[in-house]
Amino acid sequence: MSRARAIACAAAAASFFGGCVRHATVTECSALLDRYVELLVREQDPKADEGIIDKQKSATREKASHDASFASCPNEVTARAARCAMGAPNVDEFEKCLE
Repeated sequence: MSRARAIACAAAAASFFGGCVRHATVTECSALLDRYVELLVREQDPKADEGIIDKQKSATREKASHDASFASCPNEVTARAARCAMGAPNVDEFEKCLE
């Protein structure tokens, strides 16, 4: 077996068993939450100022701190999906990244 084929086989096996997939960190999950809130507020009110956005981020962080589904973010969201979502220009694209 050639070296390139062996590397490809090892990579395929590792991804099959989940060994090569890095998940989002707690910090990245928090950044995702903030980004989502910002996109959502701006979608609802394109002229919203930073104070309104910051207030909504704080309220959402408080709710998320008691939410089991948010706590599972580091186990369920891949780093790749998180990068995609962080670069999304709107709520719809953000959500597609995390599907």
